[in-house]
Amino acid sequence: MTENVHNDWDLRSEEVQKDQVAAYDAMRRRCPVAHDEFMGYSVFKNADVQHVLDHPEIYSNVVSNRHIAVPNGMDAPEHTAFRAINDKYFTPERLEKFAPVIREAVQGLIADLPRGEEVDVMQGFGQAYAMRVQNAFMGWPACLEQPLTEWIEKNRVATLRRDRAEIAKVALEFDGYIRQLLDERREDAAAGKPKDVTAELLTDIVDLPGEEPRTMTDEEIVSLIRNWTVGELSTVSA
Repeated sequence: MTENVHNDWDLRSEEVQKDQVAAYDAMRRRCPVAHDEFMGYSVFKNADVQHVLDHPEIYSNVVSNRHIAVPNGMDAPEHTAFRAINDKYFTPERLEKFAPVIREAVQGLIADLPRGEEVDVMQGFGQAYAMRVQNAFMGWPACLEQPLTEWIEKNRVATLRRDRAEIAKVALEFDGYIRQLLDERREDAAAGKPKDVTAELLTDIVDLPGEEPRTMTDEEIVSLIRNWTVGELSTVSA
């Protein structure tokens, strides 16, 4: 594919951000398969989206040959193997056991909201909720809430600016947090007694075609955790 791809729209433009639904409706009529410099290609018709989902042999998930992205940036059979590990943490049974922790977090945050004044739901509640629930799910200490919140904002700004040097610097900072958390749990994991999800990831076995079953590398675990945390915090907040 040529490097000089024509851009059909700018999803970060003020017009698009002001009314995204109207913008998507207009693009569906004008250019149902559109390229944007920031996000690449987008499709706007339900039938086209379904076609992409139903034909992984045509449309690849791989976004980089230099950096792994577990499991979203992989194609089968690698995606299948890592997705099996991913999905075991989000079964109805596991989430049902975690539900009381979620309720406790919500109740605590609501109790802390100021009374008699307006509150920005996303800034004043949603972000804190997502971070608190995430940390509880992973078994991370509460003291990480603030630095991780600040890290997410730095990552957002660097990504929007497309500042590759800053993106790499910020990514390295995140990796440092996660690798420290993994190091603190290696002994329990090696003894077969993981006490939280982060430690359990150290014991999970990935079964890739042509390879002996093995535990995940630190790089793979960090990538998976990045996908859960950075990739999903905005979803949880919403």
